[in-house]
Amino acid sequence: MLVYENQLPNVSSDVKQHIMGIIDASPTSQFHCDVTTEIPNVYVYLIEDNPLESYSIFHAFSYDNISPDYSYQCFTIDQIHKMHQFIEKAKFI
Repeated sequence: MLVYENQLPNVSSDVKQHIMGIIDASPTSQFHCDVTTEIPNVYVYLIEDNPLESYSIFHAFSYDNISPDYSYQCFTIDQIHKMHQFIEKAKFI
């Protein structure tokens, strides 16, 4: 799924601008997006997949509807797998 700005109607303007910057910077990537709301928090997950350049990145945004600030982290898919293994090993799942 290619993400366009109008497909993110419930996302804060700052996060939306950041996401559109990521998309514009990588025109050969495909993007998948998921927005989850757990009032008052909003979580936006964006997967950037670029088979031509052999990389995939997981972008994670979180914010609340109280403050204009947001948190941003990005990880390679390999890092996500390693985190999942660590969580399983620590018996949190």
